[in-house]
Amino acid sequence: MLRKKIIFTIIMLVIITHFAYSQNVNKTVTAYKLENEIIIDGILNESIYKNKSVTNFIQNEPNEGKEASEKTNVWVAYDDAHLYIAAKLFDSQPNLIDTKLARRDTYFDSDLFYVGIDSYNDDRTGFYFGINPGGSIVDGTIYNDSQLDNSWNGIWEAKTKINNDGWNVEIKIPLSQLRYNKSKKMIWGINFHRDIFRKNETAFYIMVPDSASGFVSHFADLTGLDGIQSKKRIEILPYIVGKAQYLDHDNNDPFYADDQYQLKVGGNLKIGLGSNLTLDATINPDFGQVEVDPAVMNLSAFETFFQEKRPFFIEGQNIFQFGTGGANNSWGFNFGVPELLYSRRIGRKPQGNIDYDYDYMDKPTETRILGAGKLTGKTKNNLSVGVLSAVTERTFATIDTGDETIKQEIEPLTHYGVFRSKKEFNNSRQSLGMIFTSVNRDLSDSLLNNQLAKDAYTFGVDGWTFLDKEKVWVLTGNVIGSYTHGTKEYMLDFQESPFRYLQRPDAKEFTLDSNLTSMSGWFSRIMLNKQKGRFYLNTAIGAVSPGFSNNDLGFQWMADKINGHIVLGYKWFKPGKIFRQKTTFFAYTESYDFELNNLGKKFMTFNFFQFMNYYDTKIQAGYFLESYSKRLTRGGPLTIIPKTFFTEFELSSDNRKKIVVEGRIEYFNQNKINSYGSGLSFGVQWKPSSRLNIEIEPSYSKNVETAQWIGKFEDDLAAETYGVRYVFGNMIQETISSQIRINWTFTPKLSLEFFAQPYISVGKYDNFKELAKSKSLEFNNYDDVGVVSYDETDEKYTIDPDGDGAAESFTFDDPNFNYRSFKANMVLRWEVSPGSVLYFVWTNNKSDSQINGKLDLYNNSVELWKTPPDNIFIIKFSYWLDIGNMM
Repeated sequence: MLRKKIIFTIIMLVIITHFAYSQNVNKTVTAYKLENEIIIDGILNESIYKNKSVTNFIQNEPNEGKEASEKTNVWVAYDDAHLYIAAKLFDSQPNLIDTKLARRDTYFDSDLFYVGIDSYNDDRTGFYFGINPGGSIVDGTIYNDSQLDNSWNGIWEAKTKINNDGWNVEIKIPLSQLRYNKSKKMIWGINFHRDIFRKNETAFYIMVPDSASGFVSHFADLTGLDGIQSKKRIEILPYIVGKAQYLDHDNNDPFYADDQYQLKVGGNLKIGLGSNLTLDATINPDFGQVEVDPAVMNLSAFETFFQEKRPFFIEGQNIFQFGTGGANNSWGFNFGVPELLYSRRIGRKPQGNIDYDYDYMDKPTETRILGAGKLTGKTKNNLSVGVLSAVTERTFATIDTGDETIKQEIEPLTHYGVFRSKKEFNNSRQSLGMIFTSVNRDLSDSLLNNQLAKDAYTFGVDGWTFLDKEKVWVLTGNVIGSYTHGTKEYMLDFQESPFRYLQRPDAKEFTLDSNLTSMSGWFSRIMLNKQKGRFYLNTAIGAVSPGFSNNDLGFQWMADKINGHIVLGYKWFKPGKIFRQKTTFFAYTESYDFELNNLGKKFMTFNFFQFMNYYDTKIQAGYFLESYSKRLTRGGPLTIIPKTFFTEFELSSDNRKKIVVEGRIEYFNQNKINSYGSGLSFGVQWKPSSRLNIEIEPSYSKNVETAQWIGKFEDDLAAETYGVRYVFGNMIQETISSQIRINWTFTPKLSLEFFAQPYISVGKYDNFKELAKSKSLEFNNYDDVGVVSYDETDEKYTIDPDGDGAAESFTFDDPNFNYRSFKANMVLRWEVSPGSVLYFVWTNNKSDSQINGKLDLYNNSVELWKTPPDNIFIIKFSYWLDIGNMM
């Protein structure tokens, strides 16, 4: 009955919204052909500014649909090599214009002027350029009609000038930086956007209402671009890097001095293939990052995901995104589309294990990339293409055993490849795309042969179709296949990995096969999304087979799962007496494995409110019904996860103020087993001047787990758990940390950034026990049925599981931990000229650990202060050369 009601509701919403929207008629902006040069100085005194300007901006915030409170005039012009955008932004209180400075592409609140350009005129993609009165700039690309990617750094000029009636801006964009399909009479899309910070006002030339969907598809037509010829695009970016390392080390270490000082030279090449495709190539690339990863304490069986920070990979990464196009929202509920390209796999830390006892070792922390290249762009017939190819070198560790020096291979010669294409039809109402990824390793070393896959491939098809003329409803879908090949030993580890756990003793259909040398799998998902209006609906169903794998080049977090969800919501856009905006969502999701074991039935609600004083709050809550877990025993039998409740509350103040505060409280509870957790964080942002921004965010969390994993120990007498004792303990984990950021911008081209993170996490274990039987959460407590002893010298626990019984004793290391670290990173960035940048980088890292499991803030801080640090200093200079403009 419930399912029939849901289906009826979906049908009625489709019918109602089909008649609720009408298409907008595009406005037109004329680009004027220049006869005389424009001097980019922020002074609008050239004759071109006597022509008719674009005006009549409309507010999106705070009063949607009303005229902007201040007048704005915009002109667009061009010559054979550049596109020019100029604006006169009137202001009745010019003394209150916000001029704060920020490093390029750093999000900041200020008065701002943006221009968005759809140079392909495909109503889906574009570029954006922004500048504030102080001269700080942002730029990036737009994809999927409304999503922004600030990783692209174009080469362009802009100047501003404040005067007694407002401020002016002039922007000069080389046509070589844009991508377009050449024709005699080109029509592009364009839009303009202005922010007035003190009023919290955003206004657009083409304003898209909050109840609508998309952004680029609403742009005005830019006409007049007649006779533009594509220029040769050849850019070279050579670089030089000097690195000095002062690390905590043993004075007798024979390898330390050789690695202390390093010098590296290389370069990148960018070639335009026509006006719409770009080839990026690199020789001896510098793929080091200038920011540090945050500290985490991971007690799960899964790796931690870190964001990509290397410029070569993050620029244009949206081209390789798969499975999420078309829809403006994609709910996952732990079942999102797999990430087939996780570029941090390329140049990763070597994976091979060391097979020798040693005194000293020189083991590289990253794998050198011999060369890499990308081809990206979009053709005239709306076909987007992305190709990535990279080769990493064979990497060795040098080992000093005391008697001899040995080299052991720890990462093989490897090729990584990606091919992505996507074709859009019928004015982007439908799309069909594909992706292919490959990893091929030269596994001539017998040790690595059993540790890594020799070949790994994925192939996927994705697409979308809008179901109605007004683009209110969109259906998206994808299917992916995978194939992995390796030795029997490797494939055994593959099957036993945390994504699959095919070794489970209670598995019925999908079980371990020790003779396999390859395995294939699949993933598929279909989703319906309502794009517009106050009422919201999103629903999806998907499945991923036990043999699916995308982890060699992607990032995998699941396999052997069937999932479905539905989300219903409502959005209030018009201000009321208390709230300026309100949004509420209710969701339900179910998950099963391929043996139809219930992995979760969850009810959730997500609520967002903005008060009239521009304070924001978020309230989330969820109730999870009892289900099974395949992960708790880490390859053992199924266990029960009890009913769980969680809630989270966030509050942040008006970001226009000099001091902005935000706080978050979270809590979860599993009453049946007395497990619970809570977290608290409080952030303060202080903006003492237009050049300086200081943020500090301390946090504290406490988790009480009554079934924390210890290990597994074979014993034929453990008949109820298939001859293995699965041992757990009670754990109280407390974590305290703080993230500190200081951004000091001297000029729009010269900035200093500082990041620091002190981090302490402790865990105290007791009440050791074993799982009593499969498909339960019942335990045999060793304090009641056995004998627990502790050896302080060896720091080991010995367990006699049945006291005077016949079971043999076993031991394990003391699981208590006290981990503390301090990470700091300082970057001075100077843009010497457009595209040419000088970096000075300092990184400080220190960490220490003990097993006492006590959170003593003072003593932990003192011990951390005493810990010798690792200091690394880097100087990097890259110089941009526009060879095409010289030819």
